[in-house]
Amino acid sequence: MLQVLSSAWALLLGVCLLMVGNGLQGTMLGVRGDLEGFSSFEMSLVMAAYFVGFLGGSRLAPEMIRRVGHVRVFAALASFISAVMILYPLLPNTVAWALGRILIGFCFSGVYVTAESWLNNAADNTNRGKALSLYMIVQTIGIITAQGLIQVGDPAGYEA
Repeated sequence: MLQVLSSAWALLLGVCLLMVGNGLQGTMLGVRGDLEGFSSFEMSLVMAAYFVGFLGGSRLAPEMIRRVGHVRVFAALASFISAVMILYPLLPNTVAWALGRILIGFCFSGVYVTAESWLNNAADNTNRGKALSLYMIVQTIGIITAQGLIQVGDPAGYEA
């Protein structure tokens, strides 16, 4: 198990930080949408768009990993997530946000497939369950941390 942890600590740290961002996005996007004057129906479409992208990412990520490898796929998708999250306050309309949520859903699905595949390859049969359990614990810690950070900033604080 220590061998897996020593080879995958950067992956686990990256997953934790991404989960903090995903947890904040999931909550704060609804708050910011309300501040922008979006209706509940519009926000429900925006939030549901994530899962449209999630379906696509889970189908295409294995091929992306085969072509360029785990590290490049993880880095590219994580970077894309960051770029799209920055665009939300710059483009305050439901169509742009829904497209952003589709892209982020695609990328997060790809990140999950990549991370789990990476851990699966790093572990052997004796410690695979422990490695994936640690991965799930790290994900949960990231999401919990995000909920604690919600009060840190003002959701209306960014002006384009």
